[in-house]
Amino acid sequence: MKSYLYQLLFMAIFLTGESVAYAQESSLDLLSEDDYIGEVPKVLTVSRLAQAPADVPSAVTVINRETIRASGIVDLPEIFRLVPGMYVGTNAGYVYNTNHTLSYHGMTTAYAGTMQVMINGRSVYSPLFGGVNWSELPIAIVDIERIEVTRGPNAASYGANSYFGVINIITQTPSETPNNSIVATHGNGRNEVFYRHAGKADDFSYRVTTGYRQDDGLDNRNDFKRTRFISTQAEYLLDSNDNLEFEFGITDGARGEGNINEDNIIFLPRTKKIDNHFGLIRWRHNISDTSDLTLQAYHSYDHSDDVNTTVDLRPLIAPLDAGLAASLVNGNVVINNEVVQKRTDIEAQHTFTLASNARAVWGASMRRDSTYAPFYLASKNTDYFDLLRLFGHVELRPHEKLTVNAGAMLEHNDFTGTDISPRASVNFKPNANHSFRFGVSSALRTPNYVEEKFQNRLVIPTTLANPSALIYQYRANKGGVEPEQIVSTELGYIGEIGRLHLDMRLFSDRINHVVRDVRRTNFTVPVNTYLLNPDIDRDVFSSENQGSAKVEGIEYQANWPLTRNTRLLFNHAYVHIRETQDGLKRNYIKSMPRNTISTLITHRFNPQWDGSFAYYQTSATTLLGDGDPVDLIRKCDVRLARKFDYGRRNGEVAIVVENLFNDHYQEFADYNTLKRRARINVKLDF
Repeated sequence: MKSYLYQLLFMAIFLTGESVAYAQESSLDLLSEDDYIGEVPKVLTVSRLAQAPADVPSAVTVINRETIRASGIVDLPEIFRLVPGMYVGTNAGYVYNTNHTLSYHGMTTAYAGTMQVMINGRSVYSPLFGGVNWSELPIAIVDIERIEVTRGPNAASYGANSYFGVINIITQTPSETPNNSIVATHGNGRNEVFYRHAGKADDFSYRVTTGYRQDDGLDNRNDFKRTRFISTQAEYLLDSNDNLEFEFGITDGARGEGNINEDNIIFLPRTKKIDNHFGLIRWRHNISDTSDLTLQAYHSYDHSDDVNTTVDLRPLIAPLDAGLAASLVNGNVVINNEVVQKRTDIEAQHTFTLASNARAVWGASMRRDSTYAPFYLASKNTDYFDLLRLFGHVELRPHEKLTVNAGAMLEHNDFTGTDISPRASVNFKPNANHSFRFGVSSALRTPNYVEEKFQNRLVIPTTLANPSALIYQYRANKGGVEPEQIVSTELGYIGEIGRLHLDMRLFSDRINHVVRDVRRTNFTVPVNTYLLNPDIDRDVFSSENQGSAKVEGIEYQANWPLTRNTRLLFNHAYVHIRETQDGLKRNYIKSMPRNTISTLITHRFNPQWDGSFAYYQTSATTLLGDGDPVDLIRKCDVRLARKFDYGRRNGEVAIVVENLFNDHYQEFADYNTLKRRARINVKLDF
C-alpha cells in the first residue's frame, strides 16, 4: 500500500512539470482558473472563524457551484462521492425512509447519524434516527453556492452529532442570484422543474425558489418520490452595522416505502405522505471593526403520515387458536407509523479580535426536539429532548509561520447528561506553498431515539380472555446508553507542487463505547400478552455499548489543472477498521470500503462547449442494519454541455449519462440494483 502511494505522489510531481509546460503552449485563455472549478479563499465552517484552508484545525473539502455544475449531478447526496473518505449509498433502507445514506469512515447504516448536516448553519438531521431525509430538504442544487465538508470530528464547534464530520451547505445570497431562472431535468425515471425569482427593493433583497421532483426510483424497489417545495431567503439591511436574514421553506408530497423479504412481515410496500416546513431568522450586528455578534433562531417541523398493513399473520398464529386468527380481521393488522418531529433552536455567537495575532469566537445555544412516534416509542405521548451548549475557539499566530487553534464544546442533554468535546491543532507553514497540520480532537456522539428508546412493539388485541393481547416485538431498548467517544489524531498537508494542489490526511481514530445491537436474553414478556414468536427471547434486540475500534488510514485530494481548460480532481481514501476490544460484530469491521476512489475530469472545448468524465470506485463492503455484502463497484458518468447567450437570456443545455457501461451493480444492499440512466438538464437565466 505504501509503495502504491509513493508511486502516485511521484507521478503527480513528475507530470506537474509536464502539464505546466503544456498549459503555457496550448492554453485557449478562455476562462480564469477561479471561473472553472476554482477555489474558495476562506473556509467558514470548521472553527466558526473565517480562515484560509492552510490555517484550519481540521481537514476540509470545499465543493463550489462550478464543480457541482460540471459533475451534472441532480441528487444532492451524490456530490459527496467527490469527498475523500466518504461513502454514499443509493436508496438505502426500507423501514423508516428509503433514502441516500452518507457516512465518513464507516459504521454505516441506512440512517447514518454520525455526521452533522446543516444548511446555512441550520441543523437538519433527524432526532429519531439521526440521519438526514435528503429527498425532503427544501433546497434546489441551483441555489447552492458551495458546500464545506469538515473531514474529522468537529464536535468542538457543532456538538455531539459532529462525530465523524460536518457538512455545511451554503446557498447563494439573494443579491448573488439572477433575476429569474428556470431549471428542468428529464430522463430515465427522473423529471423535475424549478423556478426561482430574485429581486430587490431599496435595502430589502429576496429570492424565492419553487419546484417539483418526480423520481421513479429503481426498477426493483418501491422507492418512488414525488415532492413539491418552495423556499425563500431574504436580507434586510437595517443600517451600516445591522443586517436581518430570513429563511423559510415548505416541502410536501409522497414517497414509496417498504420491501418484501422473508424476514419482513411489517414494513411492506406502501405509500407514505410527507409534509415539512421550517423558518429561520438571523441578526448580524457589527459591534466594531474587530467584533461581530450573530443571533439566530429557527424552528422545523417534519411529518410523515404512514399507515401500514402487515401481511396475513394467520399462518404464524393459527396453531395457537382459530378464534384468535379470526379476530385479526382477515389476518392483517393496521399499524400507525406516523412520525412528527419538531426542533426549536436559539443560538448566539460573538466573534472578536483579542490582539493583533489572536482571534476568538464563543457562543451558546439551547435546543428542544420533540418526537411523536407511537410505533417506535411504544407510546402515543410526545417525547421531548433538551440540549444546552456552550462553545469557544481561539486562533493564535505566535509566528508568521505558525497557527495554533484550540476550542471546545460543553453540552448538557437529557439522554447522557453533561459532555465536553475539545480540539487543538498546530499548523506550520514553512513557505507560502506548503502547510503541515497536526491535530487532536475528541467528540462524543449522543445516542438517538432509536438507540435510547426504540421499542417498536406491535400489540394485537384478541378475543381470548387470557391472554388479552398478542405481541410482536423486534426491539426493546433498556435505555441508559452511554455516548460513543472518538479520539482522533491527524497529520495533514496542504500544498502546491507546480500547478498541482494536494490535500493529504493521515488519521488514527480510537472509538470507545460503540453502540450496537445485542440480543436480550432477559426480556420480560408484558402482563396479559402472548408472544407471536415463542422464541422471542432470542429475537429481541437492544442497543448497548459493547466493544471499541480503531479506524486508521490515509486520504488525499488532488486538484490538478492539466491545461488552462482541462482540470483533474482526484480523490482516494484507504480506511482500515479493526476491533480493539471484544464485542464488535465482524460486519462493523467491514462497514466501510477499504478503498474509495473518485475522479472528475473537466474540459472546456471553446466558449460554448464543455464536458466532463467522472469515475467512481468502491471496494467490497458489508453495511450495517439493512445493508448486505456488496462487491466492488465501478461507475462512469459523462456529461456534455453547451452554453447559449441571447442578450439578457442565457443558459445551458447538458446531456448526462450515468453508469455509462451499464454495469448492473448493487449498492448498499442486494435489493438495490443500479443500471444506466440518461437525462437532459436545461437551465435558463433571464
